[in-house]
Amino acid sequence: MVIEYALITLYIIGFLFIIQKWSLFHFTGLSKRWLQLAFILKVMAGFGLYWLYTAHYPIRSEADIFKYFDDSEVLFNSFADSKKHFFQMLFGIDCEGQEFRELYYDKMTNWYKTFDSQVFNNNRTMIRVNGLMRFVSNGSYHIHSIIMSFLGLIGLTLLLRAFKTVVYEYKTIAIVLVLLLPSTLLWTSGNLKEPLLFLFLGGAFWSLKNLNTQRWWLYLLVFVSCLFLIFITKYYILLALFPVTIAYVSGFWIKNHITVRYITAILLCVVGAFVFSYVKPDLHFAGLIGGKRNDMIRHAQEMDANSLFDNKIIEREWTAVLSNTPKALWNAIIQPIPTKNSSALHIVAFAENLFVLVFLAICTLYRRAGPNKETIWFIIIYVLTLYIILGLSTPVAGALVRYKTPGLPLVMILGLLIAGKEKLTSKNPFLKRIIR
Repeated sequence: MVIEYALITLYIIGFLFIIQKWSLFHFTGLSKRWLQLAFILKVMAGFGLYWLYTAHYPIRSEADIFKYFDDSEVLFNSFADSKKHFFQMLFGIDCEGQEFRELYYDKMTNWYKTFDSQVFNNNRTMIRVNGLMRFVSNGSYHIHSIIMSFLGLIGLTLLLRAFKTVVYEYKTIAIVLVLLLPSTLLWTSGNLKEPLLFLFLGGAFWSLKNLNTQRWWLYLLVFVSCLFLIFITKYYILLALFPVTIAYVSGFWIKNHITVRYITAILLCVVGAFVFSYVKPDLHFAGLIGGKRNDMIRHAQEMDANSLFDNKIIEREWTAVLSNTPKALWNAIIQPIPTKNSSALHIVAFAENLFVLVFLAICTLYRRAGPNKETIWFIIIYVLTLYIILGLSTPVAGALVRYKTPGLPLVMILGLLIAGKEKLTSKNPFLKRIIR
């Protein structure tokens, strides 16, 4: 226990030192102490998640923060028994079969999903990452949590670098809104998929924004690598990135007609999805979305989940998916709506949703003249696509709050891009004091 506490302290101090010295965390006019404070808060949020899952998930194998960590011990121990087997499982090379099942997978609870995806089993990504972290963690869950919190901070910082004008204009208020909203703070901390996802998502946005520079080939390599890593972490995020990537990259050659570019990109992706669904029926997009939704409903009913807000089973057809899209978008924006059975977390999440809507309304009311139309279209299309996918596939409020986190920081950035700083501060003395 003493060794674990000492390691925890060393890791926290080490990461604070890295934040102080690494140029990634340097923004002109902004003290690095704000990012160090953000990291400390993320570490505390990671400890909060540990308490939350320990208190509310009596079956450890069903708790997201533990199930990959526990299974990774089997993978890690295989290194001592057979380095060949370890690397086969780590890279997913020729590691299926009875021998691997008996030696390793039967000792795990999450290598195979209850409802397995036809696209990719991302449980294994997390087990592999945790297996690697065990080489430097001495088997301490909290060190895994601290490392993940730091990786999440890197991802959020890369996101800020991709849209750095809001940081230079709003400084600390941008840090607070983008990094420290309750959902962002909580779910990008601890041993979950979200910190890794934000690392790859931030890298993708940052490299995409730099593709038209002299070192375009390097940024292209980073961008493609991040897309692959997003795919093996949470593949549906990749679907939300397709239309904005097409529209943004086409802007290198077609400088004007921004609205036309983004609408055309959406139409191309929709038509492409239709065509691909019939060329390769086992990856029928409407079927995948409907199947994921229906699997989640059945799982929520089996677990008697209080946060299931829509138990309607839908057909795995395009007509069913498209007809449910408006309702899905609304649910993604507003859920969870409090009920008598709502937990404190659901009430906080609903209050956060209201704050976001009010924030966007104020920013629109005090909008600036001539905002960056390209970036605004980019964020709106990405967030809408993500929220529609999530609203269709995730009818459980507890999961929805967590899954839509990759859109929330972008919504905050959108508001700051729209708002006119002078308009906000000239008519609001309180805002003038906090926005400098």
